Amino acid sequence: MKKLIIWVKDAFEWLFDRQDWKMLLRSIPAVVVALFVVSTVTMNLAANKIVWSGLKIGEHYFISITGGVFLSWSVFLIMDMVTKTFGAKAAIKLNLFGAAVNTIAIIFLGIIASVPSEFPFPGASSSFDKVLGFTGSGVQPWQILISSTIAYVASGIINAIVNSLIGRLFTHNPDGKTAFITRSYVSTIIGQFVDNFIFTALAFSFFAHFYGIITIIGMATIGAAIELLSEIVFSPVAYKRCRTWQKEGVGRDYFDYCKKMELSDDPARFEYK
Repeated sequence: MKKLIIWVKDAFEWLFDRQDWKMLLRSIPAVVVALFVVSTVTMNLAANKIVWSGLKIGEHYFISITGGVFLSWSVFLIMDMVTKTFGAKAAIKLNLFGAAVNTIAIIFLGIIASVPSEFPFPGASSSFDKVLGFTGSGVQPWQILISSTIAYVASGIINAIVNSLIGRLFTHNPDGKTAFITRSYVSTIIGQFVDNFIFTALAFSFFAHFYGIITIIGMATIGAAIELLSEIVFSPVAYKRCRTWQKEGVGRDYFDYCKKMELSDDPARFEYK
């Protein structure tokens, strides 16, 4: 029990360490953070739409695909890059940052959609509501928000931990291409399956009562496969970018802060190379 209390205390200190947040977000290239946030928000909005269903088993579809599948791979690939360069805990913090921004964006859009507007003609704002899913029918954005946030945070944590653990197996050449793609592929297939399964189970089963367990498993599987294929295509680019970051010393201030905190007998807050 004492160890658990210490662990919880350290976790809260790490989570609410303002200097840690400031150093991390300052160290990760701004373009990468921007792409990560935009992909996260767009992915979760697109998840409101089922773009294809097929392979019926009885009266139930075994496979369905939401629009979010086509962007989620980029979110996970960026987290893999951050895990490799800055450590698993840094990737988890980026994941939480993305979830927070996504929540703010959905709340803001919900407020805008709730304001009645008849300009320039009656019903003019209905197209806005329809595009974003604020129509009063089907799975609502707030349900998507709850489902996607739980799935997103859980899968992001799992992805970062698995990626880091796989990376530790490569003791001879941890910075090689084989090590990078192996840890990325394994963590992606596991993390994406968890993400798809939790999201589908909550959004389309718990809230909407559309699908049963067979469809949920099918959606999680086919979604993870599509996202893995996308990551296979783009992972060589991600690997080269990580190597460039290492050569240019990207995140050096963050690493120095990490060492300083450890030397002052503070709990280790992140893994660094």
